[in-house]
Amino acid sequence: MRLSERKDTHSCPQTGRHHSDSKKYRWFKYIFPMAGLASLIWFLIRVVPKPSRALYPCQRMAFPIASGFIVWFLGLGAWGLAFRKAKLSFARRRYMLGLLCAALSIGALWVAISATGEKSALAEPQAANAPMGTAKGINPGRVVWVHDPEATDWDGPGDGHPWQADHTDPGRVSKMMSRAICELTGAANDAGAWDRLFRHFNKTRGKGNVAYNRGEKIAIKVNFVGFIFSAKGVDPESYNMNDKKDYMNTSPQMLLALLRQLVNTVGVEQADIAICDSLAYIPNEYCNIFHNEFPNVKCLDRGGTKGRVKMRQSSVPLHWSSNPQAAKQDYVPASFAEAEYLINFANLKAHSGSGVTLCAKNHYGSLIRWPVEKGYYDLHPSAFAKETGIYRNLVDLAGHAHTGGKTLLYLVDGLYCGVHPVDMNKGPRRWKSHPFNGDWTSSLFASQDPVAVDSVGFDFLHAEYENPRKVGVDDFLHEAAQADNPPSGTFYDPDHAGNIKRLASLGVHEHWNNPKDKKYSRNLGTGKGIELVAVTAVETEKAGIIAPGAKVQELADGFEFTEGPAVDAQGNVFFTDQPNNRIHKWSTDGELSIFHDKPGRSNGLYFDKKGNLLACADLDNELWQIDMKGKATVLVKDYKGKKLNGPNDLWPDPKGGIYFTDPLYKRPYWNRGPMEQDGKHVYYLKPGYKELIRVTNDLVTPNGIIGTPDGKHLYVADLGDKKTYVYDINADATLTNKKLFCSMGSDGMTIDNEGNIYLTGRGVTVFNPAGKKIEHIPIDAGWTANVTFGGADRHTLFITAQKSLFAVHMHVTGVQ
Repeated sequence: MRLSERKDTHSCPQTGRHHSDSKKYRWFKYIFPMAGLASLIWFLIRVVPKPSRALYPCQRMAFPIASGFIVWFLGLGAWGLAFRKAKLSFARRRYMLGLLCAALSIGALWVAISATGEKSALAEPQAANAPMGTAKGINPGRVVWVHDPEATDWDGPGDGHPWQADHTDPGRVSKMMSRAICELTGAANDAGAWDRLFRHFNKTRGKGNVAYNRGEKIAIKVNFVGFIFSAKGVDPESYNMNDKKDYMNTSPQMLLALLRQLVNTVGVEQADIAICDSLAYIPNEYCNIFHNEFPNVKCLDRGGTKGRVKMRQSSVPLHWSSNPQAAKQDYVPASFAEAEYLINFANLKAHSGSGVTLCAKNHYGSLIRWPVEKGYYDLHPSAFAKETGIYRNLVDLAGHAHTGGKTLLYLVDGLYCGVHPVDMNKGPRRWKSHPFNGDWTSSLFASQDPVAVDSVGFDFLHAEYENPRKVGVDDFLHEAAQADNPPSGTFYDPDHAGNIKRLASLGVHEHWNNPKDKKYSRNLGTGKGIELVAVTAVETEKAGIIAPGAKVQELADGFEFTEGPAVDAQGNVFFTDQPNNRIHKWSTDGELSIFHDKPGRSNGLYFDKKGNLLACADLDNELWQIDMKGKATVLVKDYKGKKLNGPNDLWPDPKGGIYFTDPLYKRPYWNRGPMEQDGKHVYYLKPGYKELIRVTNDLVTPNGIIGTPDGKHLYVADLGDKKTYVYDINADATLTNKKLFCSMGSDGMTIDNEGNIYLTGRGVTVFNPAGKKIEHIPIDAGWTANVTFGGADRHTLFITAQKSLFAVHMHVTGVQ
């Protein structure tokens, strides 16, 4: 019987006669083909000219119907061809071929029927702007999204790797980090932002209006699942990467930007910072990028060799609120228990099992065991369940006192995104959705609200991938937002055995209005949910290194010739008026005073770690140390028994030694013979100040000098040759690998937290770490002598120029 001849019949209950309904319901069988064809035509007309329309709600409804129609049509056609071939084969007694064709026809028919009858596994459209839970943060529910396409420049596999500096711009990433924390807190600068973060966080946990105190430990939980031990992407012996080199881990440039903020702005000691992932081997290729600048930052991982520290359990238990039976007890990591603060630094990734992997799931790499390790509570069923209103272990992980309870800041690295684990070997994917439009995602997200930041991450992923659209993917957000009264009825209490103290709401959850506008209830003024603050590439670029709207100001004048600005630990700036033989002090409250009236005609100044002022005392060509009472000690008076030319500028290194330049500028107050040294050089006074060595012998007139905070590189300006060079600093303090940094000399120099170098002469010219000019600050004076960062927050650039002291407020900060 042909399928087209089948009729629907029923029996009359009185006569028993059969009546056909074929005429009455004949139209019904055409509904799906007609709807499918119409949906296909509508989808093609609207989406082909403008692919971004595929994200519109009407197109999301049309696409499944259209695709189902195509499958039905092809399946029906394949069934007809296979069925006819089977009949012909049986007629010719080719029974094997006939059986094969019959089987194919049945399979094709099943596909066609399935296209019309299969229930969708995707979730219903998300309800927009219906917030639930209690928003957290200085600005409750705020999530900052910084998007800068210029931060990424990678052509895909074969073009190096996305985590290399050639493909992820460290300077732009640092600007993204700076903008994120400033916009999150509403502060004008980085120092102010961090101060607000720490004070607000300490208030919320009952510690009062307390800022960060030196010595407090900070743990950074990264997502290094690409280096997970089971994937074998890293050799556990050598710690070199084997494969999976393009996978989407927390970017080392993102980590470097965060470390610069913590060390250079907040003042956290490097050794008090731990970068943690319990399931990974942190490879050399990543580690070297941030260890070159911050060698004492600890890396905690599964292996604990090659300079890493092995993660270990604390004695603090983590209890699963589902109360699993006969499961080994889990404990939080010792690094978390010992830390005063945590920073959760996740990745923006879809997940084939759980739908998304963001800040909450980042804690799967916090436990000192495999998520499905035998004998322990299996984490995967709860995370992968395609249901709603059920217990979610992510709430316990996010709500424990030593995980979420200590988390100061939630960050999501969205520079390069993809789907785990299917992209383990493929690498990230360019996004089609707005505003990425075929480019890398190039984004960073920041929040104080763990539920809000994961909700925003979910919406971004939901707009791009199918995985987040499955049933139950955002269920953990419903549970977390309503942890005090969750839909599942679970008594969430990860800190105690048994139901003792229920968690409060962990944050606020809602979905945006649509993928194009990306507006939440606080953006629309309709509710107390999420506020998404979007920072575009143009806004990021405009920020630059000078604070928005800042102008150069003359702070003081009437001097003869200002030089050598140096900043003390409190931010006060000391500078010299060499012809008048004085050192002046500009205090953080804007007061000018004389610090020393007989400083040996001092020129360049710098403070050592003990708070003493080091001075190039030009009167007798010496190097001095001056304590805060004004007592001077001569550290250097000659080299190999011969008088120095005239120490000019200096930089004390992290080891306690001092590099200084020794050009020759004849002074009217000198009473001396001809130059005794054989040239103009750079010298190094070793720690303890007992031995002086010469470290250069091929410069014309070395003048300005500055080193990097890690003690790895030294910049020396050759004013006589109109060039500036950068050297590698060896373990014995000698210099090697001399490279031209830029074709400009300089009288004085300084460096900021992004590694930019500031040269003087005609105004102030700024070069990025690659030697590219990025800014020029004109100064209304004939000659700009020297510069330094000062002020309580180190956000003010102080400039000595001729008879005046100038200043300008900066977006970047100075380094210690």
